Amino acid sequence: MKKPVLAGLLVWGMAAVLNAAPIVRIDFPCQNFWGQLKCVDELPDGVWIGERNTFHDKRRKGYTFPVFVDLAKTTGFELTFKFEGTGMARMAPALTGYADDDRKQMTELQVLAFDVDGDRSTKAPATFKNWYSMTPFVAATDKEIKKGTVIAAGKQYWQIFVTNGKTVKVKAEFKAEK
Repeated sequence: MKKPVLAGLLVWGMAAVLNAAPIVRIDFPCQNFWGQLKCVDELPDGVWIGERNTFHDKRRKGYTFPVFVDLAKTTGFELTFKFEGTGMARMAPALTGYADDDRKQMTELQVLAFDVDGDRSTKAPATFKNWYSMTPFVAATDKEIKKGTVIAAGKQYWQIFVTNGKTVKVKAEFKAEK
């Protein structure tokens, strides 16, 4: 009796491992911002917003807002996210690669393209595993990144300023490292 049960569990476990796909975690860290991250667009299959997390360093106040991408279901998206809450944050998106949806084991993945509001990250394309910052960005046009601070087209900038109602249009493309 025990052997058939063990054999069944082994087969089920192997099927789960074979179906496991890499997951990309995109973090939007917002120190000194208290609120929520929502998607203005309909989320495609394989992309979801995770629960906001406090920072590991307890001296930092605010939250990091994760967005997850299941590479078995989609390798890219173009979505608009909206920050709602109080405070102001200097946000710099970052990536982490996980072996599967359990998000316990990190794995190497590739980012092929990463743009925020039409400005491309100078870090893409790249291979990443652990936390990988996507800054700096190159401004596509002259843009005011915060009141009184204008970045000229073609110049690099390192932070996106987040306040209540701020929207960011993110376009990302990934490839699982094999």
